Parts: sequence; structure tokens; C-alpha cells
Amino acid sequence: MEYKSKAALEHFLDVIRNTENTFLDPEKVIDEQGRVDGYRHIFHLLRTSIDFYLFNDPLHPDFMLLATPYHKVLGDNVDSVYYFTQVRGDQEYIIRGKRYDSCYLSFCFYGGSPDGELSDRVTQNVNHRDIEFEADGSFEIKFTPDPKGKNEFKLDEDAVTLFTREYFFDRPNSTESELCIENTRQHAPSKPLDDEELARRIKVMATFFEQTTWIAPLPVDFPLNDFLPPFPFEADQGGWGTVDNVYCFGRFCLEKNQYLKIRFTSPECCYWGIQTWNFLMQSMDYANYKVSINKGAAKPNADGSYTVYLSHKPMDVDNWISTAAYKEAIIFCRWLLAEELPEQPTVEIREL
Repeated sequence: MEYKSKAALEHFLDVIRNTENTFLDPEKVIDEQGRVDGYRHIFHLLRTSIDFYLFNDPLHPDFMLLATPYHKVLGDNVDSVYYFTQVRGDQEYIIRGKRYDSCYLSFCFYGGSPDGELSDRVTQNVNHRDIEFEADGSFEIKFTPDPKGKNEFKLDEDAVTLFTREYFFDRPNSTESELCIENTRQHAPSKPLDDEELARRIKVMATFFEQTTWIAPLPVDFPLNDFLPPFPFEADQGGWGTVDNVYCFGRFCLEKNQYLKIRFTSPECCYWGIQTWNFLMQSMDYANYKVSINKGAAKPNADGSYTVYLSHKPMDVDNWISTAAYKEAIIFCRWLLAEELPEQPTVEIREL
């Protein structure tokens, strides 16, 4: 018997074998550590592909955790918790939950192909400002093709995925929201996967895996020890960003006796944070290094601006963050629900 699953698996293995071409490409500005990280990233991405597209079903959805301190993909953030599930635009979903002490909570739907491809657009984005909560923080929201009442929102016909986002000023000492999702349409209980369905899911996994390597490692050559101008994420931009975000990217390269002095102002916003990533859009080792700082933890200057210091060795200053022993990597900033576009941070490189 010719198993379709076998052919699909062989294709997926070919995709994995070719992955190194994305981070060994000599045109990519990636150092030796970045290339080693590229091989490690294969295992992170493989795990995510399995969780999102082998174990997940839009007819029987369940929230799958995006990242942990040891499993990181798609631009994880030190201060946040993300969940993912597949959806279908002809269904209806109820999300029930209880929010505690997060500074931001949202539910972002993406439209496009259900075959694991990068999303085409944001179809719906609902954040905590749009939701009516009970006094104890509990809530129930519905995403439906035909919204009619309070806490009901439009589910577009091309919606295929949903990401939840929750941000904290002090994540280790905070309580993430209780969340569950239910498809209100009646469906038969899940059955064992047959050969055809398993083959389809493996093909979707392969597509997601391959297309994610198109955006990680980051394809842009960022300025060295400087930032590009901040930019808002647009709904039709494609990929997995959120329209509530303004992003800003830079790249650092520091010797042991050097540090970066980063100065910026921030408009009024729900959250801002600066952290270090490797070239694969993975946060640094925040379990063992202080690799980020945010609006809730940072100490402002007398004029309301902020100065953040980045170095290999700890510095006796406010707002210091670590390179986590990386000589070269990415500096990433984001603002959530900013009232205006932030100014580009300024950078000075100095010696200790």
C-alpha cells in the first residue's frame, strides 16, 4: 500500500534538510553564533509545527502555548504569554476567561490560506479596551459571522488562525488570564486520523515550517549599533504582527569592554519594552540574564525620557540589560496602543 502520509513526511524531511540554506546564506548578516542558533532553531520550529498543525483542529480548537523559556519562535517577548489556535470562518467561537493583572490582553485573527502559509492580513483584533468585563475580571466574548450583541465580534470568512497576546510589567510575579475556547457549532467527536487526513496535516506542517524560515532569520540588514525608524504594523502587511503594535529594530555588535547607551522618549502607551533577540527572532536566555526592560520597570530621566544601557558586564546604572553573552544580535523595541508614533531611539557606543 502506498501511504500518502509517507510521501508527505518525506517532503517535510526534505524541507527540514534544506533549512540550513536560510541561515548559511552568505548574504545574510549573521555571525558564527547566529548560524549555530539556526540549527537549534530547527528543533524549536519543528515543535511549534507539530503543536499548531498536527495536534490542533479548527473544529475542536484548543489554545497551544507559543513559547517558554526553552522553546522560542516567531518573535517571542520576555514580558508576554501567547497562545495559538486554528479557526475557520464558517464556525462560531466563544472565548471565556478571567483577567488578573496584565497590562494588555488581545485576540487577533488572521486571514489567508488554511494550508500553513503566512497570513495575508489581520481580519479582526480585539483588545482589553474593546471587552466588557465583570467586576472580578471574568468575561465571555463571541466571534461569529453574524455578531449582534455585547462582546460579539465579526469572524471573517477567510479567518484561519488566532493568536492571543497578554503582556505584563512583572511577568514572573504576575498571574496570566484563565482562557478557554469553544466552537459552538456541533461536530462529531474527533476520530483517529486516517492516512489522508494525516498526510494533509503533515503537508500543512511542512508549509508552515518552510515559510517561517522566510522571516527568521530576519531578512533585513539592520544598522549596526543603531535603530531603524519605528513603524506601525498594518493589517494587510502579512505575517503574525498585531495592529496594536509599533515596532523598532536595531542590531548590536559589542566587544567585552563596550556598551551601548540607548536614549528614547515614549508617547503615552499601554506598554513599551526593549529586549535582545538572536537573529532567529528568539529572546535571549532570560532565565539567567536580564535581557529586557519595560515601561513598568524602567526609571525615567528627569525630563521624562529614558536611557537604557546594553553591555556584556553588569553596570551600576538604572535600566541596564545584558547581551546574554552574545557579541552580536538584535535589539527589539515595541510599543502597544501608542497614541502617536515614537521617535527613533538614539545610540552611542562607549567603552567601560
